[in-house]
Amino acid sequence: MTTMTISIRTLLLVGAGLGAAACAGGRADGIPGETQGEIPAPVSVLQLEPAGLTEHLEVSGLLEPWLEVDVTSELGGRVESVGFGDGQRVAEGRVLARVGTDLLEAARAEAEAVLLGAQADYERAQKLFEREAISRQQLVSATSVYEAAKAQAEQARLRVERSVVRAPVSGVALRREVEAGEVLSPGAPVTTLHQLHRLKAAGGIPESDVAAFEVGDEAVVEVDAYPGETFSGRIHFIGPAAAGASRTFPVEVALENADGRLRPGMIARLSLVKQRLDGVVVIDRDVLQDRDEGRAAVVVEGESARIRPVTLGASEGNRVVVESGLAPGEWLVISGQRGLADGQKVEIVERRPALPGEAGE
Repeated sequence: MTTMTISIRTLLLVGAGLGAAACAGGRADGIPGETQGEIPAPVSVLQLEPAGLTEHLEVSGLLEPWLEVDVTSELGGRVESVGFGDGQRVAEGRVLARVGTDLLEAARAEAEAVLLGAQADYERAQKLFEREAISRQQLVSATSVYEAAKAQAEQARLRVERSVVRAPVSGVALRREVEAGEVLSPGAPVTTLHQLHRLKAAGGIPESDVAAFEVGDEAVVEVDAYPGETFSGRIHFIGPAAAGASRTFPVEVALENADGRLRPGMIARLSLVKQRLDGVVVIDRDVLQDRDEGRAAVVVEGESARIRPVTLGASEGNRVVVESGLAPGEWLVISGQRGLADGQKVEIVERRPALPGEAGE
């Protein structure tokens, strides 16, 4: 019984000694062990540097011809000839159609003949009046007839001229609306001309953004017909008033189209340069956390993580400007920041300095 008691007491002493050795950071065999303390959380960091960001406004729209002109027949009559086809390019001044020209030519010839007679009578009356062979009233009457004949002849000439429908501008005739032999009424459509060497990408700017833009600002346009390709242009028109129920302000971007690849009616996506910022702190949204006090980022100070509430500004895609809360030179945690507490010990496993213009990427 006494022997058993001594053995139990010995075991307890040995166990207590081993426990004390473990708490002291050693092992019973004398080999040093690991300190039992807070384990640093591994993180990757990026050094913040002043950067730039260009903010865009994306709007949808359509491509339109630079100029669209509806060509009509000023006078009525039978169509004698048509001088263009569907989709044909025509130069300014080209004859597109002749409408009732034959009858008007005859009327002009008659008016010119009357004018010749009136002119002869007027000249004879002048000579007779100089010899006091006729009265002044007779001279005034001859003069009046002559002036009226001149006006009638000019009117007949203008009718003939306007019976010939000419292209008012250079462009593409979309469709031939008339055929030879048809009888047209005054104002009947002949064709529609589009100028396509330059196009307009038309869209709308929301009221909240319209103050940020002005004529001459840069813009980029994309169309589905050419995926991955962009077309540069500039704003050439901003509507003075909101249009329609959408309450957006019309905007047009001028696009050069010398090669004719772009066509009216294509759906366009307009990317308008809203503002350019330089010397600001720019980070990826992915590194931010949602906390009770709002959006926050994590930086490393010494060996500890620090939670920084941030105020965000302009953005472009996944990149956003930090207006307050972060400063150039600080080390931003870009990996391993989830779940970190303010003041928690961290271990930097990757330290990446940012290149100019790359901050936050």
